[in-house]
Amino acid sequence: MKIGIDASRANELKKTGTEWYAYQLIQEFKKIADPNDQFILYTKEPLREDLSVLPPNFRNRVLRWPPQYLWTQIRLSWEMIFRKPDLLFVPAHTIPLIHPKKTVTTLHDVGFERFHELYSKARIGYRPSLTKVLINALIKLLTLGKYGNNEYDYHRFSARFALKHAKKIITVSNFTKKEILDIYGKRGSGKIKVIPNAYNKAEIKQKFTASRTSETLKKYKIESPFLLYIGRLEEKKNITGLIEAFKILITKYNFKGQLVLLGKQGFNFEKTLRVIERYGLDKYVIRPGWVNEEERIILLKSAVVFVFPSFYEGFGIPPLEAMASGVPVVAANSASIPEVTGNAALLVDPHDFKAMAEGINRIMDDPKLRDDFIAAGYRRAEKYSWKSTAEQTLQELKNV
Repeated sequence: MKIGIDASRANELKKTGTEWYAYQLIQEFKKIADPNDQFILYTKEPLREDLSVLPPNFRNRVLRWPPQYLWTQIRLSWEMIFRKPDLLFVPAHTIPLIHPKKTVTTLHDVGFERFHELYSKARIGYRPSLTKVLINALIKLLTLGKYGNNEYDYHRFSARFALKHAKKIITVSNFTKKEILDIYGKRGSGKIKVIPNAYNKAEIKQKFTASRTSETLKKYKIESPFLLYIGRLEEKKNITGLIEAFKILITKYNFKGQLVLLGKQGFNFEKTLRVIERYGLDKYVIRPGWVNEEERIILLKSAVVFVFPSFYEGFGIPPLEAMASGVPVVAANSASIPEVTGNAALLVDPHDFKAMAEGINRIMDDPKLRDDFIAAGYRRAEKYSWKSTAEQTLQELKNV
């Protein structure tokens, strides 16, 4: 069987959730795939680093495309016309307009349908701006005015197109499956399969010397104790709410530490920056931006509490990583988060800043409660592995 995989997102240099999902699956597929099956990894550029180390039955097909846009819909579609695999798997992106009958994709969440105001309506793409205008006009023409060239419409189109044309849809939580059925109808329920995400156990188990940890903290001007958030810094992640809770921690509970926001800036983060400035918290809220994986794990293991206040998640990997690292978690009781964390995190209303601050303070102030959550976190994290996720996924692909 010839299985094609869109590896363009897995090959990104600075990965976030869905890119790591694609990367980890491909790495696990290399270990467990039937040697008689052929795997083709489609990318815009040659595979990077350890992703480029391929078994004999894997090969990389670099689909160069002079413009920097519409790679999936034009270049990958072109490939599907002339070199179609038996099955195409798209783990972290939209499926191309032209695709094999056996096409499988992963739909990670549908938050854009529930919270459309938290997604950018600005045109996406590359300079010059005239190009964006032309692409926007072309998309509107082809979709009879239903969609434009922006993040919100991109997600809406991708989900609807996948649900209509994909042979099977994988999603990462029971919550997300329920959301898909509630929003789009139950006609396609038979082709939706839930396979949960996981985290990189080997990476989390790394041990670092005190000097290496100190060096990393010093590099980013971080001092203990500090709270940590990992994820994109955008409105739907409720970063502004976290700042409000942090302010209460300082004023009501006399917290003397820092808040570290680890991730790339996203939609409407300017609103959060204004709140930070208004409260005079600039020197207490540390924003390292994107850091490499070693530094990310060092910061995670060094945090006093990990906070995950998101309004909406299809899954949410960072809380699992925190649990596996022995760091207690305070998280929102919204969307898929309770399903992922179980009873191993202190869950709070993401809209209630006082409750969030109180929860964080309880974890820091009560040693027994802290130890109980740490122990429960270790047990919970053990239930997830990329090996299991990959085995289930590959079985679904083979059975299409």
